[in-house]
Amino acid sequence: MKVIVHPHYAALNSEIAQIPAGFALQGEVLHGGRNTVKRFPRPDTNWVVKHYKRPNLIQRIAYTFFKPSKAERAYRYAQILQERGINTPDGIAYIELKSHGLLSDCYFISPECTDRPIFPELVETPDYDRTLADELATFFVEMHRKGILHGDLNLSNILYRKEADGKLHFTVIDTNRSQFKDSPSRHECLHNLMRVTHRRDLLDYIVRQYAALRGWEATACSAFVQKALEKFERRRALRHRLLRRKQK
Repeated sequence: MKVIVHPHYAALNSEIAQIPAGFALQGEVLHGGRNTVKRFPRPDTNWVVKHYKRPNLIQRIAYTFFKPSKAERAYRYAQILQERGINTPDGIAYIELKSHGLLSDCYFISPECTDRPIFPELVETPDYDRTLADELATFFVEMHRKGILHGDLNLSNILYRKEADGKLHFTVIDTNRSQFKDSPSRHECLHNLMRVTHRRDLLDYIVRQYAALRGWEATACSAFVQKALEKFERRRALRHRLLRRKQK
C-alpha cells in the first residue's frame, strides 16, 4: 500500500493509512455510483474520502506504469490550483493499493468544504440569480486566464459562499481530470464551458457574460458552446443505447 500524506498532516499518517480497511463499513455516504464519496467525522474538521471506481485491466496497467492514478492527480492538482489562486479543498493525502502488482484501488482524502452547492441556486431555480451567474462567469474567466481547464466543469463541482460584505467566493472540487496550460486558446476555453449546465437558457447567459468579459463576440461564442453540448449529448445517448443492448 502506498500512502502519501501532505507534510501539514504528517502526524496523522497512521490514522490515514487505516482508511481503506474501514471504508466499506465506516463513514457517511455523500455520493454513490461510479465513485463513492464518504464523510468521516473528526473532532476538528471532517474528512471527505473519495474511493475511485476500480479500473479495468488496461487502466490498471496504465495507472501502474504510465500515468498517475486519479487519486494522485486529485492530490497534486489541489496544490496547483491553490498555488494559482483558485480555491479547492486541501489535498490531505492519497492512498493506492495494488493487487498482483497492478493498481486496484485508490483513495483521495480532503477536508470537508462547507460552502453551498451552486447547482440548486442556478439550475433548479426558474428565475435564477443573475448576479450569481455573472460572478460565476467572471470566475470562469479567472480560471482560464490562470491556465486552468477544469476536467469536469459542471455546476455540481462548484461550491460558493457569500461573505458578510456580499462578496462571493467559489470553490472547485473533483479536479483530477483538469489540464494546466500557459495560455488556453479561445476554442479550448469555450469547449471547457460546454458542460457547465444542460439548462440551455442558463448556459447561454453564462457564456454570453463570459464572452463579454473576454471581448469576444457573444452570439458566436454561445452558438459554439451550444453546438458542442448537443454533440456531446448525442454521443452520450448513443453510448447508453449500446450499453443497454450489451446488457440484454
